[in-house]
Amino acid sequence: MPRRALSPTAVLAAIVVAGAALRFATLSTQSFWLDEAIAINSARLDVGGMLDSLARTEGNPPFYFLLLDGWMRVFGDSEAAVRSLSALFGTATIVVAFEIGRRLATARVGLVLAALVAFNPLLVWFSQEARPYALLVLLSGLSFLFFARALERPSARLLAGWAVASGLAFATHYFAGLLILPEAAWLVYKLRPRRPV
Repeated sequence: MPRRALSPTAVLAAIVVAGAALRFATLSTQSFWLDEAIAINSARLDVGGMLDSLARTEGNPPFYFLLLDGWMRVFGDSEAAVRSLSALFGTATIVVAFEIGRRLATARVGLVLAALVAFNPLLVWFSQEARPYALLVLLSGLSFLFFARALERPSARLLAGWAVASGLAFATHYFAGLLILPEAAWLVYKLRPRRPV
C-alpha cells in the first residue's frame, strides 16, 4: 500500500513545534546579562523615563520596550517570563518565513525556508534574549511579505499592511531602514502612475 505524503500544513506544524521547543525550553537556564538588564530597567520606567533611558543607553526606538513593559505586567519578570516574549516572536517568524517561500515559489520552498528559520542558531539565540532583535526579524519578514504581495497585485490593503509592518519594524530598530528604504523605492518605481509618452 503506498504511503500518503504529509500535507504541507502538517509538516509546517511539526517545524513550528520543533522551533518553539528550541526557543522556549531553555529560557530560564541563564541569568539576565547586562544588555537584558538594561532593557528590562528601561521597560519598567514611565514613557518619559523610558525614552530618556533609551536615548542614554540603547539608541533604539521604544516599540519593543513598550511591549516588554506590558508583557512583564501580565507574566512577571522571571527570566522565562521576560524572554518568552522574544521566543513568541521567533516562533511566529517561522510561519512568516513559510508564507514568504510559498508566496514567492512553492509550498515546498516555504517549508525549507521555515525549517531554516526554525533551526538557525542565530535566530534561536535572538528568540531567547530580552532584546528587540526577534521582533525586528518578525516585523521585517512581515514587511517583506506585504511588499512581495503588493508587487504581485497592488491594493490599498496590501500597501497599508506594508506601511504598518515597516513602520513598526522601524519603531523597533533603526536597522529596519536597510530593508524598508529599498522596498519603498521599489514600490514607488513599480507602482507609480504611468503617463503616456
